[in-house]
Amino acid sequence: MKIDIVSDVACPWCYVGKKNLEAAMAQRPDIEFEIQWFPYQLHPEAPSEGYDYQRTLEKKYGKERIAMMYQSFAEAGKKAGVDFHLDRIERGANTFLAHRLLEFAWSKGKQNELAEALFDAYFCQGLFVGDPKVLTEVAVTVGLDEQEVSDYLKSDEGVASVKEKVDAARSDGVSGVPSFSFNNMFAVQGGQPVEAFLHTIDRLHEKSLAENS
Repeated sequence: MKIDIVSDVACPWCYVGKKNLEAAMAQRPDIEFEIQWFPYQLHPEAPSEGYDYQRTLEKKYGKERIAMMYQSFAEAGKKAGVDFHLDRIERGANTFLAHRLLEFAWSKGKQNELAEALFDAYFCQGLFVGDPKVLTEVAVTVGLDEQEVSDYLKSDEGVASVKEKVDAARSDGVSGVPSFSFNNMFAVQGGQPVEAFLHTIDRLHEKSLAENS
């Protein structure tokens, strides 16, 4: 079963959705899954050097609402197995470089592992994932070659492809993330609970069995 995920590294609900999807997949060991991540940018206007994360959020939402949001993420994260620490983020990131790296990781068979590592780096450790050095260090933790990653990020490779995929997602009507597509047939939006993913997986699996019987 092919699952395409349109996501942004800067989206905490994407991390929750990933964890809940994987929990659902683990309950269906008889089904073979393939996951591919596709880029989306919630803040394409963010400068490459980043921005003051906490101040920007406080200016947009106010301190009281931010505290409520952080609590909401903490609770949702705990249920999904994520220890969110958004308060550790000092520099908000433009995620274009991270998406390019995910594109590179797909060609190496390490994309899903890298997605996990990037989410953890940003939302749990507070690392600045707009920094090529940080991205390279994260990539090494999932088994990617340090020199290859460094050379790739210094090049223009993947730039056009990521731009095209971001534009394609918007053209397809994606206005928020995460967005999960199952065999290009069923779509699930948002950081849904495990049960929602199980329902979709089972529906598609039953449909496939009926068509092949």
